Amino acid sequence: MTKRIGVIGTGFTPTGTRTPPSEISAIVSAGMSAELIETRLSLFPGTPFERGLGAVGYIEAGIRAQDEGFDAVFINTVGDYGIDELKSALKIPVVGAGEAAMTTAAMLGRKFAIVTIWPTTLNFIYDERIRSCGMAARCIGVFNVLAESEMSPRGSEEDPVKAMRAGKAAMIDRIVAVADRAVAAGADTIVLGCTCMAPIGRAIAARMTVPVIEALSAGYKFAELMVAMRLKQSAAAYPPVSAERLALARKLVNGGDGAPPKEAECDVCAEAAE
Repeated sequence: MTKRIGVIGTGFTPTGTRTPPSEISAIVSAGMSAELIETRLSLFPGTPFERGLGAVGYIEAGIRAQDEGFDAVFINTVGDYGIDELKSALKIPVVGAGEAAMTTAAMLGRKFAIVTIWPTTLNFIYDERIRSCGMAARCIGVFNVLAESEMSPRGSEEDPVKAMRAGKAAMIDRIVAVADRAVAAGADTIVLGCTCMAPIGRAIAARMTVPVIEALSAGYKFAELMVAMRLKQSAAAYPPVSAERLALARKLVNGGDGAPPKEAECDVCAEAAE
């Protein structure tokens, strides 16, 4: 019987489909299927408050995936939004792209660096993941490609994130230069700090002398591994919650009656909708 993995989050505007990112579709193993589970509450995690509010949407999506009979969920963001809560809420395996990518880096080397397209103002996301995953002794730091001043307007022709996803040589050069700087600082492994960097992961890896971990692919494969090995998070570490408590997440996201809202366009990464 085919095992179903729910991919939570698109990293861009809602598609209205169940088709996961193409980088996942290309690596789905025999006997597995990957389906997109879009969040109904999504916003750019520009502050800790917005990250926390957006995590509620990921939690609700994970509960929905379990209700629909999925065998595992993969959180498609290096921020792993709502991961601890979902590990407590669900009886199926929960894997986050950030946690999986850092674990892979720790297996392949002794010291890794996170190289991210995003500016330093979003480093609180990485700081939390490094701390929560117990990777402070293994990560030499977060190396940022863009400055905050370059982040506006999103989705325009001048948007550098859009240029990156399109594989523009100038942006790839900039990312490689930052990765080289991380290696010079002592990193023996590089983690790409956003699943939005998946389209250029191979291009970056081809130019580096150390392993490059592309978080979207690594995280999805970890989810397949958990299913294949019949493993899931420990109930001793993540105590399960009641069905009544799970219903609260549905109400928070869907409204007082739990009915799904009308889907609205997300402002997370509009440039990738094309």
